[in-house]
Parts: sequence; structure tokens; C-alpha cells
Amino acid sequence: MTRLMSADAPRPLVFEVHASADGVTHLVGYPSAAAPRLKRLLRGHLPGLALEPATRPDVGSVSRVVAHPGVLPLADTDPEQVASAIYQALAARRGEEHVALQLILGRTYAAHSVSAKSADPMQPLASLVLEGVRAVEPETRRRLQQRAGQPTTAATLRIGVTAGNQRRTGALVWEVFGALQLLQSPGLRLSLNYDSSSRWRVATARAAFRLSPDELTSTLAWPLGERDYPGVAGTHPRRVPVPEIVSATSSVFATGTAPGPEMRIGIDPASRLQHLVATGPTGSGKSTVLEHLILSDIEAGRACVVVEPKAQLVDSVLDHIALEHAQRVVVLNAADAMPVGFNPLDIGDRDPDVVVDGIIAALAAVFEEGWGPRTEYLIHGALLSLARAGQQAIDPYTLIDLPRLLTDAAFRRPVIAATQDDATLASFWVEFEELSPAQRAAMIAAPLNKLRKILLRGPLVRMLGQARPRFRLRDVFRERSVVLVPLNDALIGTGAAKLLGSLIVAEIWNATLERAREKDPTKRPGMVFIDEVQNYLHLPTSIADALATSRSYGVAWHLAHQYRGQLPPAMRAALDTNARSKICFAVGPDDARDLARMAPQLSAGDFQALPRFEIYAHLAMST
Repeated sequence: MTRLMSADAPRPLVFEVHASADGVTHLVGYPSAAAPRLKRLLRGHLPGLALEPATRPDVGSVSRVVAHPGVLPLADTDPEQVASAIYQALAARRGEEHVALQLILGRTYAAHSVSAKSADPMQPLASLVLEGVRAVEPETRRRLQQRAGQPTTAATLRIGVTAGNQRRTGALVWEVFGALQLLQSPGLRLSLNYDSSSRWRVATARAAFRLSPDELTSTLAWPLGERDYPGVAGTHPRRVPVPEIVSATSSVFATGTAPGPEMRIGIDPASRLQHLVATGPTGSGKSTVLEHLILSDIEAGRACVVVEPKAQLVDSVLDHIALEHAQRVVVLNAADAMPVGFNPLDIGDRDPDVVVDGIIAALAAVFEEGWGPRTEYLIHGALLSLARAGQQAIDPYTLIDLPRLLTDAAFRRPVIAATQDDATLASFWVEFEELSPAQRAAMIAAPLNKLRKILLRGPLVRMLGQARPRFRLRDVFRERSVVLVPLNDALIGTGAAKLLGSLIVAEIWNATLERAREKDPTKRPGMVFIDEVQNYLHLPTSIADALATSRSYGVAWHLAHQYRGQLPPAMRAALDTNARSKICFAVGPDDARDLARMAPQLSAGDFQALPRFEIYAHLAMST
């Protein structure tokens, strides 16, 4: 509080706290020209402080607090204890009653020393008359010097009350005065004098004592520390002011909750290329945040891919897309009777090895249990053969052809013939064909059982069995398409949903790599949204490397999950480091502890206490 004692601090300076049926309100009064200066002085104690015009309620009865003798320091009672007592007193009001405390700061005084010959302020009047002026006692001088060694300010302290009758008025005044009596010290007595409501109204200073910086803290009646005060919003969750650098126009998804003018919160496309992760349980509001971002991207004409485990987000996005963008929208819904097709083996001019690596990563994640080196060797060789042979055929092969390739010799012959120029694949098929029928059956039995359970389900056959779909997912960024992928496991099966989502994400990764051919792709950013990311993000490279590469190729990933324990350790570490923007809803104690370590100004209690649809956000800024 020393800064409020400085020579450039505005004067007079008035602090009031009002308790009414509307709750507790803090007001500050100052000369209008001093607003910028006052903000600078107070922001050290109240980061993000905003000063707004306010309607100042009047009070019916006013009492002024007087100190005797005024030169003695107040008690060094814990300021939090004093504040708690004041708020308990304010809480004694009922119904429409109004209780307030007014503190006016006037002239400031520089630090000085107290002479050993100074008069003793504690000398009784009778002693003064009979013995004359007595020199100050050493202990009293020490107390006086402790205050005199600091700058001080003249202060006026008033209690204002509006109540239904004189008895209630007096009771409320004495409730507040009783709290202030915690500030009495040896030799210092506080008393009440009647004052006029007009002096309250115009904040007339009638200095009754001086305050040091520490004493000012005790008399301001601010809610201090971590404790809860009656009528005051709890300390958790902490309300964090929105920095001025945050975009208020680009991809707005929230508004600030800190006191002050309403602040819109958005994030520009360049900043989003540093990627975003959202954490929060079901029903907390993650989909609402994602929807705002998705719709802003569609409106701006950006490429957009949305992968979600249900259909609510996709349905809501479809309900809000403007008609002029409808032609850009493609819905890949395996639950449809006639779905848009998706063939990850439609290689075109791409490197088959790269594409197949992505498919293998997806299959390995879905069939994690029982997926070993022999299974991967078999499936990899078969898929790579289908991919290479499909490049030479009129129509490419599909994943639905995989079981048939391993079981049907007639179907297998043209595939093998088309891969003879690849020594590795040729050797693979020589080894496969040399097996006896019994050996071959034993080799393929377990992998085929897994594959058939999923690949031969009706929804996947209808979608993945289309050799040349009219829409190619690999073109999403080039054509600035909007691709919406609902993966409702209740309709298509859990395994099928996980496999399809993983294959689609792998294809998006391949499309990202293809942007290396574009000139400055970051000027045409593409946006990818994946809810329940742990189910679908299975790439043939590390996620950390994938995010770094995506950033340079102009693709931003927005990844959502319910709690950190869902994420494999490598994925969790990659998102902590490489997803620079983080949005967090209310979480459990373990996640709260982890997230608080990334946000030094917040505590675990803050993260746990967030109400529904409220977030903490750390947003990366491109500038």
C-alpha cells in the first residue's frame, strides 16, 4: 500500500464497501483526471483492475470513527482477521437494509523520526496539569517511530447505515464498529461521533487519525487472502482478467468473467497453428467451444475437418452453416444407408509406403491386444501389395479386399503379378505361397478373425468398399472443403468407429504432408478438430513431430478429451509441450494439480471450482 502514500497518488481518494440485498460492492472515488494514475497505482495489488462508473447508493445514518489519541499506531492485528470481522458485521443486515464503510485518504506525510524528548501521547490529563509535559516512554517511542518511519496519510473513517428503525440502525452501526475495535492498541481508543449524511454523500474529509501502509490494509475492508467472506464471491475459481492482446474479433468462443467491461475472447488463425487442446468432462461445454471455432472457420472459407464420437456436434454445425457454404460440406457418416465413400488405398500418385504406414498405425491401435510382429508383417505386406497393384489397375483396391487377398488364390494372382518389380513384396509372396494350406491357415487365422469382425460390418463395407469415391479426403485442404465425421459407436460399433476415425485421421495426416508442395501453405490454414482424441490419433510418427510438422504446413489441430488419464503418456507429454493453446473446464483433483503446475497464477482449487460452461484458457499469440 506504500504506493497509495506516494506524492503522485490522487487526493482525495475514497474507498467504500456497501452491503445490500444485491451483495457486497466496492467503490472508489477520485478526481476524474486521476483515473490513469490510479489504475497504475492499484494494479500492483489488483492485476487487471478496471474502473467503471457506478451508481453510488446513499445512506440514512452516518457515524464517524475517531481515534484517541490519533498519533498512536493502530494494533497490528492480522488484516485478514479484521476484514473477516468487518464482513461478518456487514452480513448482519436483513432484507432491504444497507450497511457501508467509507474511508477517505487525504494529505500525505513523509517519514520522520521521533525525538526522545517528544511529549508522551499517553500522559493522562491530570498528570499533564499537575506535573507538566512528560517525555515519551521508550516503548511508546518505539511504537511511534515504527509508524513515523513510514509515509502516512490523514484518514477519515465513517460507518453508514440505512435501516427500518433507529434500533436496527444502532445495532448495525455497533456490529461494524465492534469489528473495527480489533484495531485498538494499548493507549489507543476508538469511539463514534455522529456525522451528517451530506458529508458522506460528498465524501468530506474530517481527518481523525493517520494511517501507515500496513494500517491502511487493515481499514480498506478488502477481501484478503484465500478465505471466504460473507457476501463476496469465493476465492475459487479466481477470475482472471483478459489480456488486451487477446483477439476480440477472430474466432470468438468466450467472454471474460473478471470484473470490468465485457471482453470477448478469440484466437486468430496464425496463433491457432500452434495447436489447441481442450480438457473437460462430458457436458462441461467442450463441444460449444469447438462449435464456435468450427463455424468461424467455415464462415472464413477455411478447410475444416471435424471428427467426433457422437453426432451432436456435427448436427449442430450443420444446423448453423450458412447456405452459401453448403456446397463445400461433406459428411462422412458410416451410419448412413448410402454413405459418402472413403478409400484409404486410393493411392493415386502418392508413395504407397507412406500411406500404408498410416493404415498400419491405425490397425495396430485398434487391434492392440494380440497385435504382434508376425501380424504386422503379414498385414503390412498384404496392404502394400494392394496399394501398389491398385496404382496399376483401372480401379484401386479397398481395405475390404484384404481378407479375400489372403484367402482367395485366384484373387491373389493378379495382385502378386503387379508387384513383381518390388523385390521385397515378391519375396513376401514367395514365402506366403510356399506355406502348406494348413500352415497358411494357421498364419492368417488370428489376424483375419480380428479384421473380419470389423471390416465386414455393413456400415464399413458400404463406406470403405467404394473403390473410387466421388470425394477424396486427401483433397480437403486444396479444395478448402468442410468434412464432418460423426462416429456413433452405438450405430456402427465401437471397434468400427475407432478404426474408421483412426483411418480418417491418418489420411488427414497424409494430406498435411502433401502441403509441402504448396507455396506458403500457412497463408491458407486448414483446421482439424478431434474430440476424444485418444481414440483416433494414431500416426506412424510421434505426435510431437506431427504437430511441429503440421504447424509449418499450415494445419492446426484442435484436440479434446475428458481427462488427462485417458491419454497415453507420450500423447499427454506431446500435447503439454506442443499444443500451445490450452482450454480447461472443471476437472478432478489429479488433473487440477497437473494443470496448476502449468499456470503459476492459479491453484488446483481454481481448476476444480469452475462452474459449468466456464473455462480457463491459455492462448498462444502469434504476435
